[in-house]
Amino acid sequence: MLNDGFENLKRAWLYVRTNRFLWPIAFVIALAGGGSQGFSLWVQSPISRSLTALSPIHRIGQRITDFAHGNLAFWSIFLVVGFFAGLIVVALGAFAQAAAIWGVSDVEHGRPAGLAAALRVARDHFVRVIVLVLGYLLLVGIITVPSLLFFWTVGKKGFVLPCLAGLVLGVGLLVASVLLSVMLELSLRYAVLDDRGIVESVQMAGIFFKEFWREVALTWLYVTVISIMGTVVMAIVLAVLATPLSWIFNAADVHHNAFIIAASIVAFILAWAVAAAFAGIFSILGSAMWTLTFNDLV
Repeated sequence: MLNDGFENLKRAWLYVRTNRFLWPIAFVIALAGGGSQGFSLWVQSPISRSLTALSPIHRIGQRITDFAHGNLAFWSIFLVVGFFAGLIVVALGAFAQAAAIWGVSDVEHGRPAGLAAALRVARDHFVRVIVLVLGYLLLVGIITVPSLLFFWTVGKKGFVLPCLAGLVLGVGLLVASVLLSVMLELSLRYAVLDDRGIVESVQMAGIFFKEFWREVALTWLYVTVISIMGTVVMAIVLAVLATPLSWIFNAADVHHNAFIIAASIVAFILAWAVAAAFAGIFSILGSAMWTLTFNDLV
């Protein structure tokens, strides 16, 4: 099975590298996030916090926040807007993930592959996909609650018992998160590729996992390694971007020149675009690995 997994990795890389219509999809996945192991630059920002604080965009946002602070009406509006903005980001990631699943499957089966077809399928299956993704996020939030409550109430009292209990909770949370992520990946492919309903997709994913748990575990390991490699690359990208960004952000902060401020905003946006291009490679490569494993075994 190790050879099969490596062959899937090579095929996934070949498909991603040679089919350019997958690249814009990967870009959106990286920006918005999609699936359970995809990158999201809203979480894995390519800009360090110290640099972000110098960005004119951050300064504008901070002024708006300071203005709204203490004003319940404005604060409520910003919370509502933030909630819907977050929902839109999740929806874009889910849409892109559905397009990536169909696009890779198209290439694998030798069908006429293209961006238009992938987007059309993503549109037709969007409701099922977004429900599955939101359900996954909700469950992850629910299983995180016991750990948060424990550390807020008991975690700082004593040493031995809280440490042991915290370890048990941490391991349990990790195992549950992994199982949920695997179920999401399989359910998405049943929903998109097999045209199953939401409940049926989850049920079929459970059956698939029980029957092919070794292959699923192997794929998860490969995708985890891909994610780790992506994190390393993102750290390198961050290191490369840090120096020029710090120069231009500091210049904008010191000189208050409209041209320099505009240039720093453009530099900030370009930095995110560059980071998304790199992160997208690893995001869609992991997605392709799941799709190829699914197609091989179904």
